[in-house]
Amino acid sequence: MKHLDVVVPTRLLEDVGILTELFFHNNESVDVLQSFAVRPHVLAFVVRVRRRGPFKDLEAIRREARALVRRYRLARFELMSASRERGEYVAWIEWKIPEAVEEAFGKEGGIVPLRVIREDPGSARVSLLVSESVLRRFRSVLDRFGGHDWVRAVRRVPAGRWDPWTTLTLRQRELLTLAFRLGYYETPAKVSLHRLGQLVGISRAAFSKHLRSAERKILGTVVGPPR
Repeated sequence: MKHLDVVVPTRLLEDVGILTELFFHNNESVDVLQSFAVRPHVLAFVVRVRRRGPFKDLEAIRREARALVRRYRLARFELMSASRERGEYVAWIEWKIPEAVEEAFGKEGGIVPLRVIREDPGSARVSLLVSESVLRRFRSVLDRFGGHDWVRAVRRVPAGRWDPWTTLTLRQRELLTLAFRLGYYETPAKVSLHRLGQLVGISRAAFSKHLRSAERKILGTVVGPPR
């Protein structure tokens, strides 16, 4: 796995349906905190957006949700939390993968977006993880758009050391991470089990069962099995 930093024209991001140029008029960056598939051709992201323009409160953003879906070509947008002090929002978005992206990179995955930040007027720096299996194809796609010199940094991602995380199933990791990212483990909790279940299309009880199974595995690894 490689960590790439690529500087691309914002117009290209808009042309292929990834992010509109309008986004950078009022926002500085978007960090992808978590991503996973929710339906065929649709990805869900938990994102942190840092503002450049005037900060709007939660209710104002929620009232504009439908307009934001149209403006940024999303399948769904839901604001989860906001911090005026840091000038940032955390939101749940669902994004239909553009045909151009699927045609270029295939459907087997291998690319994980991490961050998009405004580099200068007209360009953005995109950070992402790319697996070895699709790295050559990724470079070929850049060359096709005349971007042979867009890659600014390539770093190898070290293999993670063994830890309790490896004992969890993929589903348990996804849901535990989602609960943590959206503030379920804070005091008081920022999101309920019922709401978390709604986001991923399962019941409150099912979400709770996944969390308890994950927590039990982690605790069993750290403190040992119950006597």
